[in-house]
Amino acid sequence: MGASYAGAGFGGMPWAGAPSETGGVPWGMGGAQQPPPGGGGFPPQANGGSNPFPFPTLTGGAPPFGTGGDMGFAGAGGGITPPPPPPGGTTGTGTCCSSGDCLCHGPDPTGLTSAKGPYNTTSFAAGTVGTIHYPTDGEPPLAGVAICPGFLNSGPEMAPWGPFYASWGIVTVVTNTIGSDIPDIRATKLLAAVEAMKAENTKSGSPLNGKMAGRYGTSGYSMGGGGTTIAASKTPALKTSIGLAPWGGVGTGTTVPTLVLCGSSDTVAPCSMSQTVYTQLPAQTPKMMVTISGATHFNWFGPADAGRGASGEIALAFQKVYLEGDERWKPLVLQAEGQVQTNIQ
Repeated sequence: MGASYAGAGFGGMPWAGAPSETGGVPWGMGGAQQPPPGGGGFPPQANGGSNPFPFPTLTGGAPPFGTGGDMGFAGAGGGITPPPPPPGGTTGTGTCCSSGDCLCHGPDPTGLTSAKGPYNTTSFAAGTVGTIHYPTDGEPPLAGVAICPGFLNSGPEMAPWGPFYASWGIVTVVTNTIGSDIPDIRATKLLAAVEAMKAENTKSGSPLNGKMAGRYGTSGYSMGGGGTTIAASKTPALKTSIGLAPWGGVGTGTTVPTLVLCGSSDTVAPCSMSQTVYTQLPAQTPKMMVTISGATHFNWFGPADAGRGASGEIALAFQKVYLEGDERWKPLVLQAEGQVQTNIQ
């Protein structure tokens, strides 16, 4: 169902030649570099060689927003407290799916969105695992998702996704990584972040004590995107897996509903890599691949980046349908902006 994918071959980059998220050759390049103004390429490397991967990085420090609270989003009037969610569909369980096995946070959706949701959010550090973002006024039980970044990134680069999902009622761990972590290690850390959410559910004094629904998913960018597909292949109890420009992903035997997003202008993790994952996924597994026109490898750090918010729109709708089980959002999943392949009906 949906338009067929054009122009994507199969295959992927060999591990030995894996490019980094920061424009260096992998495994132990020196200090993190910052992107020049305007998103241009990097100068030659310090050792005198030319840089074969001239693309920007978001490593080398915290993202450009404050730490005194969660940030706002496009269309949200950053810092303005949103109105409380309207009545109807906000009871948290049972009213937005035919089976009753679902979480129903937020009003009835009227369209795809990458804007801030109806809930206020805050965050706290979960030891070395990462930072947990959660809705302060979302009625429990709550679903949870763990998200991690790509090669040479350490975690905070993906911070905008935390308050975004949380504002829609989904607890989110922005997972810490070491820059050199390969996809398998990132998969392990994503699953550790899921366990951290489970632990908060039983931890005395935690703001999430007794509030988690037992519904969890994973997501990641680039090598983190490869990591989420590996985590899903090993953990069928997960409800969702969303790969953002996944590098090194797998799909064979996975039963977890999976969304892979790629950019038509990405030369680091080209859409052929996402196509391989999508094709490997079993026919009975709910799956979707969306190619966003013009997106590069560096348009995935926040929900409003790729396709002027197209990535956040479909990611949120997919989480609502498969992580929370909210059938109100299912018609919107099929309205994803971009070139779509899916078996979802």
